[in-house]
Amino acid sequence: MQNTDKTGKKKVQSIDEGVFVEINGIPQWLTFRGRDRGNPALLMLSGAGAAFSRMAPFFAPWEQDFTLVQWDQPGAGATQAKNGDEATGPLTLDRIIADSIAVAEFACRHLQAKKIAVLGISGGSIIGLKAIKQRPELFSAYVGTGQGVNWLRQEQLGYAIVLEQARARGDQSAIAELEMIGAPPYKNVADDAIKSKYCGALTPTEQAYLAALDPTIMAAVRNPPAGANWIAPELPSADPRATAMAAYEKLREEIFGFDAYQLGLAFDVPIFFFQGDCDAYTTTSEVEAYAVKIQAPQKFFVTIRGGGHSAFFLRDVFLAMFTTHVRPVIASTT
Repeated sequence: MQNTDKTGKKKVQSIDEGVFVEINGIPQWLTFRGRDRGNPALLMLSGAGAAFSRMAPFFAPWEQDFTLVQWDQPGAGATQAKNGDEATGPLTLDRIIADSIAVAEFACRHLQAKKIAVLGISGGSIIGLKAIKQRPELFSAYVGTGQGVNWLRQEQLGYAIVLEQARARGDQSAIAELEMIGAPPYKNVADDAIKSKYCGALTPTEQAYLAALDPTIMAAVRNPPAGANWIAPELPSADPRATAMAAYEKLREEIFGFDAYQLGLAFDVPIFFFQGDCDAYTTTSEVEAYAVKIQAPQKFFVTIRGGGHSAFFLRDVFLAMFTTHVRPVIASTT
């Protein structure tokens, strides 16, 4: 690829691609979007069954400084729609981690990048941490938000937090629901869903930010324009919530058993945690304690004021943190 013009100045080449790629035996949906494909590459990893490729219009401001790589994991989005349960095969964390590494390898080849940064969101933070532990030479940095540390302990702490909050505001409906299910762990996903309704709820700050967005942004997310490259064509539609719940149910036992301390405390990749200070799902106190204990070439922990488990929805604040703290670290590895 010719990267310079006749004067020797670097060419700026935008990228907007969506493609099925054979990953460990099945076609999986990847999108690549950015103003300059020479910018640092960032692989976004979501939780079980979630597919953020459809949210390209929301993340568009991030494309100015990063080439975003979105991946619909097995059991999620276009990858699930293309393959179905039978072709997809069993879902395990080890399988998804192996696939994530293969995706990172493909993305580096495709973008002609030496390394790629990874953003682990919620359940995706388990995948991301394990991936950088297994293949540190492949990754320029790890960023976690809604970070899983000891998942069960964070679930239990989060339950106590939201029950206390419900009692403080006299919310009898919430109190009744939470007291009915008791503290985690739970035997079924129905009880998980009740707790998550409170622990994973958008904070007032997140709600206000989303409400103030240009309405055309979320309209494009809900109803993508014809020919949008981030949408896999000619696939059957599915209820994304039901798809996510089905994948989560297959992985929940492994997720609840996750303990980041079992990976060891030494990492060979720079690590950043951008954690909502109001996160009652993957409680922030546990993430801060973990950040203090790990060793990495560079590490940084910061809270996002007013952010909850979906602090990344505060996209401008999140982007500013990425640009200030992460981009200088990863820019030299492209």
